[in-house]
Amino acid sequence: MSASPENLSGKELMGQDFSGRHCVEFDFSEADLSESSLRNGDFTRAEFYRARLRGVQASQAVFREANLLEANLSDSVLTDGVFSSADLEGADLRGSDLNGAQLNKADLTGVYLNGAVLFQANLCEADMKAGDLREVNFSGADLSRADLRYAKAGQADFTGAQLQEADLTGADLSHAVFKDADLNRADITECDLTGADFAGAKNLTCAQIESASFKKDSVTFPDWVRINWLSETEYECQGTETP
Repeated sequence: MSASPENLSGKELMGQDFSGRHCVEFDFSEADLSESSLRNGDFTRAEFYRARLRGVQASQAVFREANLLEANLSDSVLTDGVFSSADLEGADLRGSDLNGAQLNKADLTGVYLNGAVLFQANLCEADMKAGDLREVNFSGADLSRADLRYAKAGQADFTGAQLQEADLTGADLSHAVFKDADLNRADITECDLTGADFAGAKNLTCAQIESASFKKDSVTFPDWVRINWLSETEYECQGTETP
């Protein structure tokens, strides 16, 4: 039997057990649910505006279309969670485990994700403009058509990630890893690639490389890309596609 939506805004709910509960459209705005268990719960379209969810256990929980604007979910376990079309603008997810999470079409504008793990997560068409993505593990994740414009993604790991048609315009990608990633039609215009590793990357063209910036001899490119330096700042790029 489904529960009627409840107003729990501003409540102190630390350490409570919401496991498996049907909390569709509940209002948790500015509530404190730190260290609570939300495993397998259904929080579809629930309100979590500025809620404190630090350290929650929420594996396989459903937050589809939920409002998590500026919520604090840092150091939480959110594996296989469903955040499709959720509003996570300005949310704090630092150090959280989002392995296998569904974040397709989620609004992550200005999100704080540094140090989080999103191994094999679905971020297709997610909006991560100006987000803090430093040292995030995106290995095997689907970021196709995602918006990462002006994001801070230094030292992020995109190994094996799908980045087809992703927009990374102006992003800081210094020392990021793109081994075996698919960059087909990804936009890296004005990106800082200094120290980045593109070994084995697929569909990386000279046109893409020439639209970005990087220091001399600082980037590892795929074997079929040849960078011939003419000076400290000028180079020629040869080889435009995967053999």
